[in-house]
Amino acid sequence: MMDANENRAKTAYKLTQVRANANTTVQTLSGLVGFPWNLGVDAAVIPTIYIPLWNRIRGVYGHGSVEGNASKILLKILPEVFVDLAVDKVLGSIPIAGAYFNAICAKTLTWRLGILFTFLSSRGSNVDNEVVGKAMKLIRGMFPQNSMWKFETPSKELFVEIVRSVTGDSPKVFSDKIDRALSSLIDE
Repeated sequence: MMDANENRAKTAYKLTQVRANANTTVQTLSGLVGFPWNLGVDAAVIPTIYIPLWNRIRGVYGHGSVEGNASKILLKILPEVFVDLAVDKVLGSIPIAGAYFNAICAKTLTWRLGILFTFLSSRGSNVDNEVVGKAMKLIRGMFPQNSMWKFETPSKELFVEIVRSVTGDSPKVFSDKIDRALSSLIDE
């Protein structure tokens, strides 16, 4: 029997999958023409793909829109997504060949953000800015992109499992779980 938390996590997975596919298509097309079009598309996906994804996921968990905090949160994750963005900007700027790299980076980033947004939303309505960077580091470690030639879509089962593990946690408990999980990843 599926409980409400599992159902919400599965819905968030589907939302992320739809947005990852849309972003991949748009970024592939921008890569066909290369620079400067790919930069314009990158700027456009923040308000058209990422913020709506976050707000829809928050809605699944019964929370309102993030709007004002979104830019602060996205800045907190920059160190963890810098490599993805750098590869995307350099290789994605090459006309025609850039289509492939843009697609891979778009899919990777959208899934990582979808997991982050679900993590944060399942935990509660308020966003603890201090734990966002650590959570993204954990997500990057749990779902690494081992090859710049492909991206493995996270399994629905693992997605649901990790989201359910933090559902309803207080900010302190959530932060402690992230720290313990990061320590485990480092020790492996």
